[in-house]
Amino acid sequence: MVRLAIVGVRGWGLRLVRAIQAASASCRCRLVAAAEQRWSDAPGVSADLAGRGVALYDDGEEMFAALRGRCDAVYVATGIDSHPRLAMAAMRSGFHVHLEKPPAATVQDVDAMLAVQQQTGRLCLVGFQALHGADMAFVQRQIASGRLGRLRTLVCTGGWRREPGYYSRSPWAGRLRLGDAWALDGAATNAFAHQVANLLLLAEPTPGRLAEPVGVRAELYAGHPIEGHDTAAMEIHTAGGVRAYLLATHLPERDFDPCIRVEAQHGRIDWGYRRGAVVRRDEGPRRSCPHDSHCLDKEVADFVRAVRTGDGSLLGCDLAEARKVVLAIDGAHESSGRIHRIDPALLRRAPREMSDKDHLYLPGMDGLVADAARKAVLLSQLRPRPLWAVATEYFDLTGYAGFPQRFDAGP
Repeated sequence: MVRLAIVGVRGWGLRLVRAIQAASASCRCRLVAAAEQRWSDAPGVSADLAGRGVALYDDGEEMFAALRGRCDAVYVATGIDSHPRLAMAAMRSGFHVHLEKPPAATVQDVDAMLAVQQQTGRLCLVGFQALHGADMAFVQRQIASGRLGRLRTLVCTGGWRREPGYYSRSPWAGRLRLGDAWALDGAATNAFAHQVANLLLLAEPTPGRLAEPVGVRAELYAGHPIEGHDTAAMEIHTAGGVRAYLLATHLPERDFDPCIRVEAQHGRIDWGYRRGAVVRRDEGPRRSCPHDSHCLDKEVADFVRAVRTGDGSLLGCDLAEARKVVLAIDGAHESSGRIHRIDPALLRRAPREMSDKDHLYLPGMDGLVADAARKAVLLSQLRPRPLWAVATEYFDLTGYAGFPQRFDAGP
């Protein structure tokens, strides 16, 4: 029986708790302990866990000390700024780690975690659950087969509205930093970080690996009254010569789920969140794979098997591969130079007849994202250029090892 513990049981952490409980019989694992600083915000969860015999703690590191020798692995589902501290403490306490995305805000924090991982010999999975899905694996196999020829561009779009409570749900939400710790919370760092990982996966022909970013040109914008960005336009240059674009926003008029279009020499692939994948070759039959709705369950199962066997190849995305996602996001901030503010006078609040969510949106944003995706350009390159869009410079990531260099977080 693989014994598991978790730090952070609200929000996504609760989803992980439920997934672990659902997998307990088939995967032969058991949740033995949970830590949460604000149990008062989750009274039903604490009562349920206590009733199942799960030991409850108010502090993650206190839990690690108490569980030495009595637990195998720890899930860390807390704020971005706390990931490095908790992950390193868990590994030093002898536990394998399942770390939620992103693993950290900066590459230097990831490098510190990698050093501890090497010292301790612990496994560390980063929770990009789509990488465990059959549909994403199908797309990568199609690309790796070479039948589509050389890749030209990969473009991902996505638009998810955010009501005001999204940015007040935790101290780190929408923040660039908390005290001395970077958070860099934003659209590309958080909700759409999965898509950065997906783009890098598909840009790399080696199965199970992510492409290495070598440079980024990016524009990061904010319409909400937050420190971080809510809209990202990124052009990622990879070591293999492929360019991948992310055009994502939390200021859409209406939600549109992430989708990725892969343009290749001999055809194209369309992948959609909740839609699956379709491959259209210039010659040959069309092929498809339905959406895999069990990615999180598979992620939990893969992690438990890796812990049981000590086989790191079972991890969908280990810490070293996840560093590439952080590298791309750090590079995006460096290229953008700062978070560019969208004039509040240009924004609108959705009326009830338009949406059941109280959210800010930028009129025309949906069309701008779609237009930029069709042309594979950044928002400032559209003609006519949006009044609020700012052209930025390419940032070379060769030898990059420390954030920030060009980015100005402001006062």
